[in-house]
Amino acid sequence: MVYIPAIHTVFDKENLFKTMAILYHIGTPIKSRFIANGLNDTYMVETENGPFVLRIYKHQWRSEADIRFELDLLLHLNRFGIPVSYPIPNKDGQLLTEIEAPEGMRYAVLFTFADGSAKVDVDTSRLYGHSTAQLHKAMDSYVPKYKRFELSSTHLFDEPLEKILPFLHHRPDDLKFLTETASRLKNRLNALTEGALDWGVCHGDLHGWNVFHSDSGNVTHFDFDCCGIGWRSYDLSVFLWDRVHGRSKKEDFKDECWDAFLDAYTKERPLKANDLEMIPLFVAARQLWLMGLHTGNSAIWGAWQDDGYFDGKLKFLIAWIDAHSL
Repeated sequence: MVYIPAIHTVFDKENLFKTMAILYHIGTPIKSRFIANGLNDTYMVETENGPFVLRIYKHQWRSEADIRFELDLLLHLNRFGIPVSYPIPNKDGQLLTEIEAPEGMRYAVLFTFADGSAKVDVDTSRLYGHSTAQLHKAMDSYVPKYKRFELSSTHLFDEPLEKILPFLHHRPDDLKFLTETASRLKNRLNALTEGALDWGVCHGDLHGWNVFHSDSGNVTHFDFDCCGIGWRSYDLSVFLWDRVHGRSKKEDFKDECWDAFLDAYTKERPLKANDLEMIPLFVAARQLWLMGLHTGNSAIWGAWQDDGYFDGKLKFLIAWIDAHSL
C-alpha cells in the first residue's frame, strides 16, 4: 500500500450537512445539492428554516485574511441596504468554520440564499447596471480591516502570464504574442498618472451571472470571491467581456446589453472619460486573466487547455486588440 497526498477532496454532502446542522442554526436539512466544483466548492441546502448556500474554500486558494476581507465587505454592503448574499455566523458566532481535509485546512462559510435566477437581456442588464452603481457607491465607504490582494497589473498580467506560458512552449508565436501584449497593456496602464482612474473596492467578477433577478424585479449580488481593491473600469469591463469574448468579428463587438448596462450605471454613478477609455484594455486583460485562471487550476480541474482551447481564446483576443488598436 502506498500513500499519495490529495490536492483536493470532495466531502460527502449528506454527512457534511449533518455536521453543518449541528454547527449552524439552520434547522434540519431536507435536501442538499453539490452545485459546483469551481474556484471553491459550493452547495445548496434546503432546511426546515429555508434554503442556504455553503461555500467551502479550496485549500490555499484564499488566505484567511483574504476571506475575512470578503466577508466583512459583504456585511458592510448588507448594512448599507445593498442586496447581497451575506455570511451567517455559526453557533459560536464565527463566520469561518475550519474543516480538516486530507489536503490541509479548508474554510467553510454559510451564506444567505439569493432568490431568483440568472438572466441577461436588455432589461435585466439595465437593472444590473443601476444596481452595480449602487454597489460601487456603498463600496466607496468601506474601510478594510483585513489585507487582501489587489486587482493590480500584477494580478491581471504578470501572474496569469506565468501560468499560461508553460502551456505554449510548442507555440512560440503565440507565446511571443501574449508576452508582448501583456507587457504593452501593462505599460500603458502604468504610464497613467496616479489617480487618473477610479480606484476602489471591486466585485471582481461582474459578468452578469453572479446576480439573480427575482420575479418582482429585485436583484441580489453574490460570489464576491474575486473581490479586491482595483480599477473600477476593470470591474465594469467584465460584463462587456462576458458579452463579447465568444465573438471574433469587429462588427459583432457592439452589444445592446452592454450599452444598457453602462447607460444605467453612468446615470447613477458618472465615470470620467479616462475610465471609459480604458474599458477595452481591461476586456483584453480579463481574457488574459481567465486563461491564467484555467491553466493555473489545471491540476484540479484537468488539463483541458489544449490547442483547441488556445485557438479559441486567442482568436478573440487578437481580434479585440486589432479592433481597438491596443
